[in-house]
Amino acid sequence: MRKNLLVRLAALSALVAGGAAQATGLDASGVLSGVDSSTVVTAIVAAGAIMALPGFAKWAIKKTATFFG
Repeated sequence: MRKNLLVRLAALSALVAGGAAQATGLDASGVLSGVDSSTVVTAIVAAGAIMALPGFAKWAIKKTATFFG
């Protein structure tokens, strides 16, 4: 997905740099249509889970160890 986004951003940059933007403004709906808000939210939640998981695992191991000793 990241590669697809980078390709689209590169295409948009090429259009702007090449002077393809008209006086009425640049229509970025084609680029932005591929970005789904649920995908963005999922990525943010996944990144948070990855950051929180080691701390939770450490806590859970210590908690379980106290049951046995």
